[in-house]
Amino acid sequence: MSTEREELESQEENLVADSNEPIPELSKDELAAELAAIGKILVEQPVEPEIAPAEIDLNALWVVRRLRAKGFEAYLTGGCVRDLLLKKHPKDFDVATNAKPEEVRRIFRNCRLIGRRFLLAHIFFPGGKIVETATFRANPVDVAEDVSEDLLVTQDNVYGDIEQDAIRRDLTINGLFYDPVAGRVIDYVGGRKDLEAGLIRTIGDPEIRFREDPVRILRAVKFASRLGFSIEENTLAAMRRHVGEIPRCAPARIQEEFVRLLTSGQAKAAFSLCLELGILDVLMPELVEGLKMELEGKAGEGQAASGMSPADRSAQWQSLLEALDAVIARETDVPSAVAFSLLLLPGYLALEKSTQNERNWIDKLCVNWAERIRLTRHDQDRIRLLLSTLNLFQNEKMEQKSVQHVVRKPWFREALLLYILQLFAQGKSLEQVGIWKAMAEEIDKPYKQILRGQRPPRPKFRRKFPPGRMQQRRRPHP
Repeated sequence: MSTEREELESQEENLVADSNEPIPELSKDELAAELAAIGKILVEQPVEPEIAPAEIDLNALWVVRRLRAKGFEAYLTGGCVRDLLLKKHPKDFDVATNAKPEEVRRIFRNCRLIGRRFLLAHIFFPGGKIVETATFRANPVDVAEDVSEDLLVTQDNVYGDIEQDAIRRDLTINGLFYDPVAGRVIDYVGGRKDLEAGLIRTIGDPEIRFREDPVRILRAVKFASRLGFSIEENTLAAMRRHVGEIPRCAPARIQEEFVRLLTSGQAKAAFSLCLELGILDVLMPELVEGLKMELEGKAGEGQAASGMSPADRSAQWQSLLEALDAVIARETDVPSAVAFSLLLLPGYLALEKSTQNERNWIDKLCVNWAERIRLTRHDQDRIRLLLSTLNLFQNEKMEQKSVQHVVRKPWFREALLLYILQLFAQGKSLEQVGIWKAMAEEIDKPYKQILRGQRPPRPKFRRKFPPGRMQQRRRPHP
């Protein structure tokens, strides 16, 4: 216990190490009282708490205790409770409270308010850790006096109590709360039962929930693939019926969910489900077209010349997604541009060998995806570049000077990763990759892939001085 208290005291002294906000000033007596109270929470648990105290992040526990000391309710909520009950280590810990965002901001000086659709409080801790704190909210449709036929929720800053907050959430498995003081799980929506049964189910009528926020369809796909759960029958039927409403949501939210699906480590299962439900037909019809279109080889020999029939492309697409999952399982950070390029690779290669122009297909696709899922300009440019330069890595007769030219490019590491994923999917040897890495090391250029959570190395810039400045600096002092 003394070790935990020392760690908390150290965190209090070094609070907001990565923030420009001032550190909260506590007297020694106040700090001692805070730490004693937290120690009391850790010690005075029920005989058998539903979640082991050792599994709970001390920063999140500190936030809960501080809010309660100020007279507010506070609980752990959402994904962290779900993962802890599944015996998994949560990626982050979230807190729900009846304190308004402005009140949370006054209690924690190491706090910043963020969000447009609804306000959230981010409480910063040393090492880049953030505890996201949200105020209990109610469903705007439930409390509105005049409800229109269009149930799409655009504003969500309607405050409520803990039960209303649970009921307004998307899925039952995400509607759980945990009281770290009493050591019990609070369940208003039947989430524990669905966790035990391995079911993805909406809270309430799925028809209404998906009309309120069609992005919930993508979230249901995400959790079904990530957790290996099946989707409840009525929920699945409603997803099929309302998939066409997804484009009504903010493109930035759709893009965020798609990137999460790609980099979840379960991209193969997620995108297979998206293809089955018709999500890709609505948001990425160009991708589906590239996989299914009938192509004629450039020599007029048909599909046999290209070796890329629709069945071949679909099989290669599945293999590439499987390779992506394997690489992410090794904690490799895969940039979004590489992930999107991987999705398009089978269609691009087939078009490259056909009578059609693959670059026109990519240009049209990028324009449409920028509108539908807010594909960034950076990703658009990178996708064009990565796909068009992939053949360079397969050319074993390149001169050394040309190889060095490619290695010096700022996109070399991303292109090399895409090439590795292609070889991995085809089950080929990575010997050629070793040659490229050796060349990069010889001329002192970065080639190692960045791991998740690791900061990319800063590029080395040579300091430039204005004309005549260097002469002034070198002039000896009298």
